[in-house]
Amino acid sequence: MSLEGIFNIISKSPGFEKLKDIFLQLGYRHYSRVMSSSLWKGVFVIGGGTALAQGIGIISTPVITRLYNPSDFGLLGVYSSVLTILLVLASLRYEYAIPVPKDSSKAANLLILCLMIIAGVTGILCISFLLMGSKIAEMFDLQDLLPYVWLVLVGLLGAGIYQALNYWAIRQRDYPRITWTKINQSLGGSLSKILFGFLALGPLGLILGYIVSNVAGIYTFTKAIVGKDRDAFRDISVAGIKSVAQEYRSFPMYSVPATLLFAVSLQIPVFMLSFMYGLDVVGWYTLAYQMLALPVALISGSMAQVFYGEAAKGARESPETLRRLYLDTTKKLALIGIPLLGIIAIIAPWIFPIVFGGAWEEAGLFCLPLALVAVSQFIVTPTSKLAVYGFNHWDLYFNCARMVMIFGGFYFANMFGFEPLITLTIYGTIMVIMYLVLCLLNLRAIDRLNLAGGSNFQ
Repeated sequence: MSLEGIFNIISKSPGFEKLKDIFLQLGYRHYSRVMSSSLWKGVFVIGGGTALAQGIGIISTPVITRLYNPSDFGLLGVYSSVLTILLVLASLRYEYAIPVPKDSSKAANLLILCLMIIAGVTGILCISFLLMGSKIAEMFDLQDLLPYVWLVLVGLLGAGIYQALNYWAIRQRDYPRITWTKINQSLGGSLSKILFGFLALGPLGLILGYIVSNVAGIYTFTKAIVGKDRDAFRDISVAGIKSVAQEYRSFPMYSVPATLLFAVSLQIPVFMLSFMYGLDVVGWYTLAYQMLALPVALISGSMAQVFYGEAAKGARESPETLRRLYLDTTKKLALIGIPLLGIIAIIAPWIFPIVFGGAWEEAGLFCLPLALVAVSQFIVTPTSKLAVYGFNHWDLYFNCARMVMIFGGFYFANMFGFEPLITLTIYGTIMVIMYLVLCLLNLRAIDRLNLAGGSNFQ
């Protein structure tokens, strides 16, 4: 008797039908249990859209790597690093406070405060670049970026506005709208880079495409506020803005230096690799890290936004549930992240030259040590919300220690003249240790929040 005949006999038996019903019921129950959680429901919504957005990025990257050379990517890496650091100052981290207050009018005043600060910071930097642009570039060894310094201001203004509006959407738990903006950003950025690549604009094309990918979605968020949330903005006033600026001053006091140190520590590899090995190595690093960051953005990045909203709500209303939520989420991220990123890192040295071209073979090798960084970020970063728990100062101390450790690792590697792969392995090991410390700090902060009976913010 054939296998097909045996299968037909088994499939028609009463026992098989009962077993099938049991599996269907178990699957439905599991799906219902997962989807009944607002946390995982939000992750699925944002994650689904991010998957589509990252799919667009994956499809377009082999085309983009053939239109630009590694040094072009290296300059983009330097540009994005500078913008990432400046973005910390854009609204003085008041956007972090938008999901926190119970009163919607306070949140609306915070959003307006953020937009005012963004405009002011951009204006101050514009004057600074006009007066001392060449001296600043020379001081930080950024002469290659000097012709594109005006694009730093454009990128800062656009990305700052999007960032503030995105936190308003997180407060409203408007995850579908966040999802659409991610898709628009990926599609717009990828198409722009390809178009400018065919026009042979060189690094300018990559930078313009990067700006498009950061600002797409501003209109979508603004339209939602005008259509759905306008009532919350009726109580906007100078007095209200001053009041929230004072009440949430811990965010600029602690979160600005903490996040600035965090941003600098993550961008140290770009600046140090540029200083130690040149723009080609920075380009290989940028592509390798970008490919490893795809699953991080897909799952971990989606989780970070949703968990922020859930953690802020939990800190306000039910702090006793936070520890369980934190541990459960972290464990699930570990079970997903370790095998997923591990497989990508192992096959990258063979896949990169085929997919992206022979010029990118070294980038595939870089994935091996950088997987240590990506896995640690994937597991710990989404659930690290010390500012929400009221421990901004711990965040500051931790990021200060991390920056010193990372800079020390690169200084050590430079002193002994190590090859790029060894240098990145040292960097990856340091990051694993520091993220483990961050995980322990978050657990300690949650325990103290439970003892205090909730957040101090109203």
